[in-house]
Amino acid sequence: MAKFDLAELAAPALARGEEILATVRVNWNGMVPPAQVTTGAGLAGLGQAAEPPSPDQLVVFPSAKQMALVLTGGRILAWSLGLTGKPKQYLGEVPLSAIAEVQLGQVRFGGLIRVVMRSTAQVDLEVMRGEDGEGFFGQLHHLVDGS
Repeated sequence: MAKFDLAELAAPALARGEEILATVRVNWNGMVPPAQVTTGAGLAGLGQAAEPPSPDQLVVFPSAKQMALVLTGGRILAWSLGLTGKPKQYLGEVPLSAIAEVQLGQVRFGGLIRVVMRSTAQVDLEVMRGEDGEGFFGQLHHLVDGS
C-alpha cells in the first residue's frame, strides 16, 4: 500500500493553532448502531416532556472500507482511501466531545480500536499493518477518558 503524508493531507483542514497529535490508517470493521428507543422517547410517548438529544448524541462516525484518520486536540478528521492506498475523498470529522469511550483490542491480523459514541453506537476500526494503532489509541484515550 502506498504511503503518503497524512499531516500534509490534513494541513488545509486544520484551524489556526490546531495541531496533529496522531494519524492512523484503518479498515472499517463495522458498527453497532445506537439504540433506537431511549428513555426520553419513552417518556415523550407517555405525554411527558422529553429533552431533545444533545448535538454530540447525533454525530455519526464517517465510514469507508479503508480510511485515514487524523487526530487533533478536539476532533478526528477522516478520509477514504482508494485501492492504491492514497486519499480518495474527505469524509468528515468527529468532535471528540461526541465520543464517550475508546477501547483497544485485537483481531486476527492486528489491533482494533473501538470507538463508543455518545449516541451509543460502537464503531470498530481495524488498524492496518505497519500503522501505530497503539499510539493513536493512546492519544485518543488520553483526550477522551482523561487518563
